[in-house]
Amino acid sequence: MMNKNVFSLWLIGPSASGKTTVSEKIYELLSKNSKNIVLLDGDHARKIFVNESGYDPISRSKNIKKYVGVVSWLNSFGISTIVAAINAFEKDRDYCRGQIANYFEVFLKCSLEERIKRDKKKLYQPALDGKKKFVVDVDIPFEKPNNANLVIETENNSPENIANKIIKGLNLK
Repeated sequence: MMNKNVFSLWLIGPSASGKTTVSEKIYELLSKNSKNIVLLDGDHARKIFVNESGYDPISRSKNIKKYVGVVSWLNSFGISTIVAAINAFEKDRDYCRGQIANYFEVFLKCSLEERIKRDKKKLYQPALDGKKKFVVDVDIPFEKPNNANLVIETENNSPENIANKIIKGLNLK
């Protein structure tokens, strides 16, 4: 039986759009009142259970299915999840929506120019120069979400403000 208070919040967007930073703020705020919440960041998840997969579109879709399996398992124990993952393809987001009860999707929107400035992983410039492949929003399209619960611009907004907007906008507290 699914607890109606259990949810899965997915923050999606290309690399450097603010997913990790905002998800950590949301976790910090929500975990004050609930210990039954887990943050699953795409970068860390790759190291733990999807390390053998690549970054090509097929591998990216397979990774999302693995995340869904973990999230569904955690949710079955009454543990809510916050997932920070690029999740570039609408078909994968539809899959998430169909498999996860109380699924919320927030698209963190940010211009490529700003993401290049924030790019700690040094993904964008090598990809734009043709020296790196399989970078979302360069040679792999990021499909704009059709059914996101919220779309939030991250360029001129602090992570704290964004986290609070999401928590309030989705009534997660």
